[in-house]
Amino acid sequence: MGRGNLKIDESMTKTVVNGKIIIPLPTVLVGNRYCPMFSISSSTNCNDCGNKLHVNSHYTRFILSSHGIIAVDITYWICPACKKHFHDHIVGVPGSANYSYEFYDKQISVRYDGRCSLNNSRRIGETYTEGLTDVCGRAPCATSLWLYEQRQAEISKQELLSQKIGFDGTLYIDGKWVKKCGKKKLEALFGRELSQKEWNKMRYKSIYVVATKEKVILDFEVTKYIPKYEDLVPLITRIKNRFPGGTIQKIISDEDTAITKAIKAVFPKIIHGFCIFHQLKNVTKRYCDKFKSIKNIPDDEKCVYDEICQLIRSDTIIDSVIHYRNIINLQNRMELSEASCDAISYAKKVFQKNKDLLKEGFTPETDNTMEQIFSLICDIINAARSFKSSSGLASFCYNLFTYFNKRSFCTGKWRGFSPLIRARFQYG
Repeated sequence: MGRGNLKIDESMTKTVVNGKIIIPLPTVLVGNRYCPMFSISSSTNCNDCGNKLHVNSHYTRFILSSHGIIAVDITYWICPACKKHFHDHIVGVPGSANYSYEFYDKQISVRYDGRCSLNNSRRIGETYTEGLTDVCGRAPCATSLWLYEQRQAEISKQELLSQKIGFDGTLYIDGKWVKKCGKKKLEALFGRELSQKEWNKMRYKSIYVVATKEKVILDFEVTKYIPKYEDLVPLITRIKNRFPGGTIQKIISDEDTAITKAIKAVFPKIIHGFCIFHQLKNVTKRYCDKFKSIKNIPDDEKCVYDEICQLIRSDTIIDSVIHYRNIINLQNRMELSEASCDAISYAKKVFQKNKDLLKEGFTPETDNTMEQIFSLICDIINAARSFKSSSGLASFCYNLFTYFNKRSFCTGKWRGFSPLIRARFQYG
């Protein structure tokens, strides 16, 4: 939903009749046709012997939904021949559960769009159903919502890995650290208590994500805290198999050794760009911490800042060496502030890294696509606090990334469009 004073969508208008609001229910695909939610699907014949079923008893079920409590009359059936029992199915309600799929889906939207933990999602659900399902509202507990997420993950996985989208031939890959809980499980596995230092090291996992410039997430891999390149080869191989025939022309990442080696192993001849956005950001931060703004840097030190930025942006070793020598000369003949000294120390490390990458044929890029993607998803991952296993973390990511691929941008040129729709507009 975009920000600002938006026009009211009149197609969502409800009708009031005799003091009651008439709400059209959403439809759900059942078999090969759509049926209104909470309608009844009845069996007529026995699955085993084929005989016509007889009525055994009637029962009224009460279903909790975001619309309130829905009373649905269902029938229990019995086969007169084999005595097998059957019952009506309520469309949009999982088995004998009290909550509808629609209610769970709203809770998932609260969780991902509102960046909420499982417990906070439940509290919000209780708030918006206050007076509808109970005096203080009612919503699925954290365990029920977590189990629903795990079931939905299989659907999300198929959708994420099979979506067909166009792109400009460039893919982006980067990783992010995530806290994973489950200390007691690890201690049981090792047969002893873990020290705080061991726990801090072992509780982290890394998520490596592959995306397009339009911010469509294609795939991901959950690895250990500091992975080897072999851990990322399966992810890169899946991407290669998914886009054969030279569709991928360039891959951009940071200078992470695991990523660069994995890409070289799977794509030995492809153009590999290394992202220098965070390098420029780190230099700027050193000056902003001291002078509050780039505009406040003294004129005699502004040339140091400019030379460091030029060094980072250099796309050949010759240019890189020239700018490096200029920086050293400035350092030798000027009395510099603490910020410039710190920035030059950082520039020396960057020079060695970037020079090695340029020797191997890498090209510098300033695109911050992955930074923007992680800014959208990291706050909810940090708030989730429910990853007691790698499989649970993977299920959460399948749901989250599928959801964000469909979520509309709130600002900018593509406001109101999702990453998937943006990609289809641009590439068909």
